[in-house]
Amino acid sequence: MTGLRTYQDTPIREIIVGSVPWADASDALVFLMGPYRLLDPSYLYPDDEYPLPPDPLAPESDDAAPDAIQATLRSICRAVSAETQAALFIASDVEIPTKQEVTTEELAEPGMAVIDQSVAFATASDGNAFVFTKAGLTTGAGAEAGAVPEHFSLRDTDAARRDPRTFCIFSEAERSGGGRKTYEPKFSSASIDEMDDAYSLRFRYFVDRDELEEKLIDFVESYVIPL
Repeated sequence: MTGLRTYQDTPIREIIVGSVPWADASDALVFLMGPYRLLDPSYLYPDDEYPLPPDPLAPESDDAAPDAIQATLRSICRAVSAETQAALFIASDVEIPTKQEVTTEELAEPGMAVIDQSVAFATASDGNAFVFTKAGLTTGAGAEAGAVPEHFSLRDTDAARRDPRTFCIFSEAERSGGGRKTYEPKFSSASIDEMDDAYSLRFRYFVDRDELEEKLIDFVESYVIPL
């Protein structure tokens, strides 16, 4: 790999376009990072029965496990891509195995470490979006939200390798009362909450899947495509 821009001598961007069915070589690419599963209490308490926590990204289809947010994120990528000149994708869409997958499946290729994948896919993309929900298992997305801005040197305005406006954090919230359209965040993390101060990243809030899609479309059309 050369600077995480190629995998087995093939440009990462080319692999992404070839892996994502709705992507075209002329599209702007937007890497969507977020939780793939809900915080399922049965993981911690397998002998007890607890309901899954409510989440705006919980799958509605009978074809997906009720806690598999990954299916919803992929569906959102398709929907937003259909409405814009960009192709949104998630990491598992890309046909590059992780190091663990290489080992468990005994693959005859090197694979990439998960965090290296995140940085490589972000580098190959024109825009990057981080999604956080209160009930989502956000450990991976949290790691990405640290590694990716650091890779682009967003902490230093003069040395930044990418316009910070092409990054955005989308966080679950609920609407406040009153006439003004304000939000009360439902997801909270001290490190994530202060990323606007550390990296000049903007926050957008959403209540449900429809609003998330609307704001992703606005992000793509307002910042990713023009910049």
